[in-house]
Amino acid sequence: MPIYIRTASNLQWWSEELSHVVTRNAAAILSTQGLSQIRRKLFREIILSVLLFVPTGVSSQTVHHPLWAALGQRRDLNPEAVIREKLDGASGRRFRDRIGLWISSQSSDGHGDDTAFDVNTAPVSLSFTQSQHSQSVASLLQERYSSAVNACHRLPSSTRDQLIAIFFSRIHPILPLIDQESFLRAYSHGSASVFLERAICLVAAKDQAASSFLRRSINGPLSTSRQFCSEIYTGLVVAMDAGLESDRITRIRSLALMSLHCEGHESSEAASMHLCRAIHEAQTAGLHLNRPDRVHGDSLSRLFWCLWTLDKMHASIGGRPVLLADRDIGLRKPIVNTSHPKTTFDVWFAISDLLSTVISFYRPSADPTVGWETNFPSFEEIMGDNFGEELDFTMLGFLEVYYHAVAILSCRSRMPDRPQNSNSSIRQGLAAVRIHSIVATECAQDLPPLPIIPYALSLSMSVSYQQFRSSRLITHFNRAKASLQACCSLLESMGIYWYSAEAMARLGRRALREIDVAKPGLQRSQEQGVRQLMDPGSIPSVSDAVTTASTAQLAADDYSPGVSGCVPAPVAPLEGPTDSPTELHRVEENRQSALEDIDVLFGDFLDLSLPTNFWDPVFLTEEDKGST
Repeated sequence: MPIYIRTASNLQWWSEELSHVVTRNAAAILSTQGLSQIRRKLFREIILSVLLFVPTGVSSQTVHHPLWAALGQRRDLNPEAVIREKLDGASGRRFRDRIGLWISSQSSDGHGDDTAFDVNTAPVSLSFTQSQHSQSVASLLQERYSSAVNACHRLPSSTRDQLIAIFFSRIHPILPLIDQESFLRAYSHGSASVFLERAICLVAAKDQAASSFLRRSINGPLSTSRQFCSEIYTGLVVAMDAGLESDRITRIRSLALMSLHCEGHESSEAASMHLCRAIHEAQTAGLHLNRPDRVHGDSLSRLFWCLWTLDKMHASIGGRPVLLADRDIGLRKPIVNTSHPKTTFDVWFAISDLLSTVISFYRPSADPTVGWETNFPSFEEIMGDNFGEELDFTMLGFLEVYYHAVAILSCRSRMPDRPQNSNSSIRQGLAAVRIHSIVATECAQDLPPLPIIPYALSLSMSVSYQQFRSSRLITHFNRAKASLQACCSLLESMGIYWYSAEAMARLGRRALREIDVAKPGLQRSQEQGVRQLMDPGSIPSVSDAVTTASTAQLAADDYSPGVSGCVPAPVAPLEGPTDSPTELHRVEENRQSALEDIDVLFGDFLDLSLPTNFWDPVFLTEEDKGST
């Protein structure tokens, strides 16, 4: 992956030139007669953000690309990681740990970093002329300014009306971040915050029903979901950074909604940062503390507890520590009153509370040999018998997907010596089956547009891959592969809305290609021991797996979902003589080597103690690779 390097001497000149360019242009623009106050404030904030981004004094010899060199880290699929590990292995120096391959900096080992270029030997192509710098800075300022100005304009009413209706019918029951009554009253009078309107549209635009309304201007072209969301999101980011939204509660709500948008290889980090800012603002406003005049369950209390649940969701999706500690909260947790029907948010909160307990098993101080083996509540126990009419079939399906995602995470997949028939392992396998069934058939194309859906399906695919890797029978091998293929197809269909789904589907396809290469050798080795094929009539359908099949038997058979209701075709015996043990050993070694990196990525994805990102080349499109 190409890394952009700038030397220290160039940085000193570049920062001075930037200061001259910005000062010259800023003075002209800010002194323009008639320039509105909001635009002057916007431009001033953009100038400051650009100036703060570039250091004016550099003491180190080199400055590295922030994505890689600032950490001194090489992820496992980076070719450099493979080469360095091979070279360092002979000398006995080991740098690979649970996060990746770490390399020494110049100051620590004296050998330097390959990304560090000496001032005198740096290629001429890395130097920029004065005019090129001026154009680059001017272009950056203009781009940010234009994005923020666009964010100050309301979307066409034909777009807003439809997307806001979708939001309050599909998302608001799950996450009541907004006081619906007061917002709709302000919206009808044309006084609602334009930024909050856009944040609502940002989230609702990922719903399938919104596809025919995604226009950013009257009579403008129809955009795809990801194009529309990217444009809206870019403007909101600049507007929030510039402080254009003056109302603190509205800022909190807008930032929380922005955290539900994930686009790009650093999307998890950006989404978590938006939520972090929202929580910071909420704590500044004292939303986490009780007051004598505060009504239990009012809109601000609901807003805070929505942030609390999003904190748990982002901690799992991003592999990050939680931001809100219960011991610092002065509010009483929502208690579901059995005398009143449960709402969608009540169930969402209960599952998030369950996730909070699961997260505790992944903390650095936790015993890595302990998982949640007993007394894990069932989905029916969480739901109870009394729930409201708003919990229709689709909402129940969505909440069950969330529950099964938590169930998958309750199993420490990398726990040493964990038996395959442990309670958590059985629970994990069955949860993967149910997620696939709900997304593929029961609620196909009708689930609310929240990031937990592609995340849950990615977890299901990761479990299927691990089942494939641990399969000892050819029938189980084919079943796991069919499940992996089915999950890939579903994630690819979600890719038109979610970058994370597209990236994980790309990883799944890579795994399938490696499987196809390794399959002949695997079949030969397996058929030597077992040649009996499973009776197709004995395989339960996906929709019946949880309710009718024996849990222990499913775990023993290493059951995983294929296409719902379908049975993987038996594999015909291979023709030809049996290979020698030496040849089989060589084939198996090649297979293990080819799938090693895939093992690491799927294993990391299932491990909440590790940060999630899409930096590795396997996740990137050709366009992404060319822009890095």
